[in-house]
Amino acid sequence: MAKRLYPHNRVRYWWSYDLEGICDLFSDTKLHQQTIRKWIKEGLKVIDNKKPTLIYGYDLIAYLKKQNDKGKTKTAFDQFYCMSCKDARMPFQKKVSVIHKASHLQASAICQCCKTRMNKTYKLDDYQALRRIFQLGDVSQLYDAETFPIETHLSNQEKDRTNESQNQGELFS
Repeated sequence: MAKRLYPHNRVRYWWSYDLEGICDLFSDTKLHQQTIRKWIKEGLKVIDNKKPTLIYGYDLIAYLKKQNDKGKTKTAFDQFYCMSCKDARMPFQKKVSVIHKASHLQASAICQCCKTRMNKTYKLDDYQALRRIFQLGDVSQLYDAETFPIETHLSNQEKDRTNESQNQGELFS
């Protein structure tokens, strides 16, 4: 089962919470009190060792931030994160497709290890740097297809058009 991320922005900084109160904060994820007890054993600070177990909001925020950041991978400017390999990877043959969105650039590439699609967003100002580092192309060029099928739906449409024009010429002559 995948690790759950608990958003720390639900927690009030100056409040103190008991185990049931923390479970109520994350009721949509069905957080159990035993999970919070496990967090305490792993390093979540408690106010004191008396019952009920109380935890300051700022301690809970710090713990959740640390836990949420534990599994993140930093990528360099020229690397993408591959969801299949679960690691930062270079694009296959440094070929990248870039789509200009309103506030950012959406780049997609193919992983050089497992050949799955990877995505990354860049700032609009990074376009020139992307041109220097990568070969920019459209999506059809990403797969490095040397040969492509001759019979496609587009070639069939072209054949139909040529037949129609020949037929029309015969009708009017």
